[in-house]
Amino acid sequence: MPSAANDRWIPDFSPVSRTRTLTRNPEPHMKKAVLQFLISLLLFAAIWFGLSRIDFVGESTTESIGRETERRIGDLLLKQLDLKYQRAYDDSLLAVVDMIHRRICEANGLDPDSISVHVFETSTINAAVLPGRNVIIFTGLLQFAENAEEFAGVHAHELGHIAENHVMERMMSEFGTTLLIMMSGMDAGSEVIANILRILTTTAFSREQEREADRAAITYLEEAGIDPVHLGNFLLRISTRESGRRVPEWVSTHPDSRARAAEIFEKRGEMDAEFEPLYDGDWEALMR
Repeated sequence: MPSAANDRWIPDFSPVSRTRTLTRNPEPHMKKAVLQFLISLLLFAAIWFGLSRIDFVGESTTESIGRETERRIGDLLLKQLDLKYQRAYDDSLLAVVDMIHRRICEANGLDPDSISVHVFETSTINAAVLPGRNVIIFTGLLQFAENAEEFAGVHAHELGHIAENHVMERMMSEFGTTLLIMMSGMDAGSEVIANILRILTTTAFSREQEREADRAAITYLEEAGIDPVHLGNFLLRISTRESGRRVPEWVSTHPDSRARAAEIFEKRGEMDAEFEPLYDGDWEALMR
């Protein structure tokens, strides 16, 4: 007869029993994974649909950004420029630049105070437009100009880009609404802002945008009593450097200089107006 000890239950640790004990039903986990996948798919589809509704190059898109966001982006880019260059401090030079700016604006019904002009000390031959109605001018371009009228022509051209909203159209087409809004909250010293500034100051507008800015410049100059032939002279002279080793940055951002100069000369030939000198001082001495 077996003893009481032999009647005690002894667990079965055999492989079959262990496998049976630890096995879980995989069905709930599979359902959870499928549900998470479906949720992710729906979110992706919703985001894609939302972005597809945005016209990344249309006028409504540039308006949807808002002036305040545009202004913040412009301020960040200006701060990035301040990290790279020193501001021009010559009061006589700045006074002449301001005089030319106001003369062109006031003659064409533009508010000169709504557009900020920033002059930076660098030998780079360039001028550009930044978001927020900002014109940047490098002293290298002022020194390259042979007279005040040539600079006035370049400045009128940049004002044309502002009037046609070219800079924001370009940024919208290259970066899109979402990235621009994100940009407005970034730090001025960030690599992203530095790259945006590089793109805006070293790459070209479209040919059609350049023609639009030229047409605006011719009108602005004529209304201000400034001979547009000087803008043509500037373009023709700078075009001779396009084949050189060191191409001026203004050429890379404003292509087809020779063809554009020819169009300006043609338009000038159709004018009957007489023009007085813009600046009666010594331009070369001012640039020293």
